[in-house]
Amino acid sequence: MGGDSGHTGEGRCQEHEAPDSPPSSFFRDGTKSKQVKYGPKLKYRIEYYRQCEPSLTVELGCDANPDAPCADGSYPLLRLIYAVNGPRRGELVGRSSYCSTEPSIEIPGAEQDIAKVTPERFRDLPLLASTIISQPENFSLRNGHAHMYANSKSQSFNVTIFDQDVRIRALPVSYGWNYGDGTTRQLSFPGTAMAKRGFDEPTTSSHVYKETGDFGVGLTTRFRGEYSTEGGPWTPIPGVANVPSEPITMSVWRTKKILVAENCNQDQNSPGCATIFTE
Repeated sequence: MGGDSGHTGEGRCQEHEAPDSPPSSFFRDGTKSKQVKYGPKLKYRIEYYRQCEPSLTVELGCDANPDAPCADGSYPLLRLIYAVNGPRRGELVGRSSYCSTEPSIEIPGAEQDIAKVTPERFRDLPLLASTIISQPENFSLRNGHAHMYANSKSQSFNVTIFDQDVRIRALPVSYGWNYGDGTTRQLSFPGTAMAKRGFDEPTTSSHVYKETGDFGVGLTTRFRGEYSTEGGPWTPIPGVANVPSEPITMSVWRTKKILVAENCNQDQNSPGCATIFTE
């Protein structure tokens, strides 16, 4: 997470007081203020203070300064780092003193300042449930293959966390079926539409009902998540989100077989000759 810290925007920073003002024996050196950027859009404000000068010894009591003067006879500079955004916004996150050569910028805990997506936040997203589709629609025959599949898709969300732009992806990974007859099934794929199939043809996501009746079919899709902060790398979100679908009712009928020898052209009332279609 994050990246190497470095200096950006050399010049005066915005004029507002630090949350914790330095003691009166220090004063602000505004000409050296700058802004530091660590990782994806994490901003920090740096303020510098001179820890006494020979000309101010009497006024500021520099003889009581525990820090020894620098090798060139000057006094050390004090560097204070404040978080501008992130969960520690406004807090003092770094403090150090130095002489002539400024050390590299290191911000303790900076990796914690990058906006993260928790499992709870992921589950609170308005994830769209899969749609249950059956062929033919909501109908099957006893001991036949009722073909059902899930219509699902990946989803994306853009949110703002601690003033940082975060993109979240939700990806369906498994499908839990409840067929309403006491049978459940867990699949790692949604299934697919099948053209010109009969009840005697099984598919990868079909189900066989042993009894007739109306059965409530339920489906729960399991989504995994990942997020990217300010265009950074995709990071997986721990856990999953279980999203139930709107259930459907599957009507299962029985079939009856009759052996006939009559000619329907001679007797249209013979078994098997009746039709629901009119001429």
